[in-house]
Amino acid sequence: MTPPLIRTDRLELRPAVEADRAQMVPMWMDSAFMEFSGGVMTQAEANARFDRLVSFADEVPFAKQPVIERSSGRIVGYSGVDTAEFEGQTWLEYGYRLGPSARGNGYATEAAAALLGLAERSVTEPTTVLAIIDPRNEPSQNVARKLGFDWWKIGFINGYWDGLWRRTVGA
Repeated sequence: MTPPLIRTDRLELRPAVEADRAQMVPMWMDSAFMEFSGGVMTQAEANARFDRLVSFADEVPFAKQPVIERSSGRIVGYSGVDTAEFEGQTWLEYGYRLGPSARGNGYATEAAAALLGLAERSVTEPTTVLAIIDPRNEPSQNVARKLGFDWWKIGFINGYWDGLWRRTVGA
């Protein structure tokens, strides 16, 4: 299943392609981009992360994918779902991350709203999606609220204590 190209007023979202590797891998190796995460990745880890973006998009149409600023044509981050293990269960985990120059422009909300709209149309039965957010990251929490995620609890996930937010998508 090939996810559709999504265009908003200012952004384009589409599955990652090999040509995106040169822009995306360095993002995961940059400390400013990786703020509020477990830290920067090695080149091997960043390449594996990119490979996961490509492969998971074949399974889920609203998987994590590049966020492309239409005015410049550059990739400014990513948005979409992947999976996360928590309390013995595999969850769909919604995540978004933008480079510093793209933050504060509403891009995270714009991109996520478009992909969550696709999720609503794609999922055939109600599915809970988690957003995992560092408790210190107030802007990300604000985005989650705007997108209809509700606070759930603090949980130990991926080696860190993070805030867990959830939202149901689908019929």
